[in-house]
Amino acid sequence: MAKICRIFANGDASMPQLDSFAQSEFDSLPSALAAAVAEAEMPDLGEGAVAESLTELLKNAEVSDSGLRFPSGETVDLSRSQASLCLAGFWLLAGNLERSHSFSQELPCRDGSFWHGIMHRREGDFGNAKYWFRKVGNHPVFEQLADLTGGTYEDPFDFIDACSSAVRKKGGGAYQSCMITQWAEWQALMVHCITG
Repeated sequence: MAKICRIFANGDASMPQLDSFAQSEFDSLPSALAAAVAEAEMPDLGEGAVAESLTELLKNAEVSDSGLRFPSGETVDLSRSQASLCLAGFWLLAGNLERSHSFSQELPCRDGSFWHGIMHRREGDFGNAKYWFRKVGNHPVFEQLADLTGGTYEDPFDFIDACSSAVRKKGGGAYQSCMITQWAEWQALMVHCITG
């Protein structure tokens, strides 16, 4: 995992930092959203902790013709589908799998299926996760993840199996490795969705 160089802020394992490949895209987001993402805990392999600041921000966000709009008036300039894809991912980071699912299941595209597969993997429905990753097909993020993770994520199906095994063993190095890889996956897919 040498290529993922900035995983944790200040040595705190619960607070991941954005890696350099994602930082510039997140710097262009509204400041409240960028701060809420920075405050969120490392996504667990399961549902995980609720990110309160991110949850508060997202529950009032709206998908509009101009993008993803927040009550503060700030807008992320995206297409409607990009905005919905981003909400699916942000709700995963916020620890609300159900809200993420409400967006991803309505997105009949490979990016929507990708978020949908991650959501089912995190809820422990590994067979259903594989179903959704089969719908993803070949995706540019897979090659990026293989490079970023030093080969830990060469294919989503092997990664699902690794997560399943780590969850059954409840902790240890494999669990932490899967969490770190999952964090790289979240960043890569989110950047892909933002940049469209």
